[in-house]
Amino acid sequence: MDFSYPPEVEQFRKELRAWFAANLTDEAVAAGRRRGRDPETFEMLRAWDAALADAGWGAVSWPQEYGGRGASVLEQLAYAEETTRARAPVPLNVIGMNNIAPAIMQYGTETQKRELLPRMVRADDIWCQGMSEPEAGSDLASLRTRAVADGDDYVVSGQKIWTSLGHRADWCQLYVRTDPAAPKHKGISCLIVDMALPGIEVVEEGSR
Repeated sequence: MDFSYPPEVEQFRKELRAWFAANLTDEAVAAGRRRGRDPETFEMLRAWDAALADAGWGAVSWPQEYGGRGASVLEQLAYAEETTRARAPVPLNVIGMNNIAPAIMQYGTETQKRELLPRMVRADDIWCQGMSEPEAGSDLASLRTRAVADGDDYVVSGQKIWTSLGHRADWCQLYVRTDPAAPKHKGISCLIVDMALPGIEVVEEGSR
């Protein structure tokens, strides 16, 4: 079947391609291949994410008020094609943007959406996802990390492992057990946790 994109999608593609031609450097492409394993590369990719977001190309499917472009499905497809063709780096916050941001958009407060999401897409804040545990892996039914309500706060106790970007993260989407009496697949809550809070210890693999 011969498929062609509507004119407005091709215009979207043309604008993105022109922006890449003007802004995507060989250094940024190379940094994307290294994926930020060293501080210099990481900061280069952070700067790339900020430039992409400031131009409106950082999260094209998101609503504009949260730092996106409100792109249609076909525009998103064209975006994927062009970023692949250009070998553009994937976002530093790839887990945050694909997994965490949709949850914040669905369940977060308006203040959380407006404050956290634009900073996420610019990589001003780095996000991680706290799921796996020493005896749970990614099996959430077996997680043991607990959160107990204490007034307006929660007191969290437990450990997470294999946490991508955990050593660089400013925020964590943390899965905790809030009702230990509930069946294993229930009684689990999701918290947004500031990684700078007292009591959080981050240990990078190989540092002990």
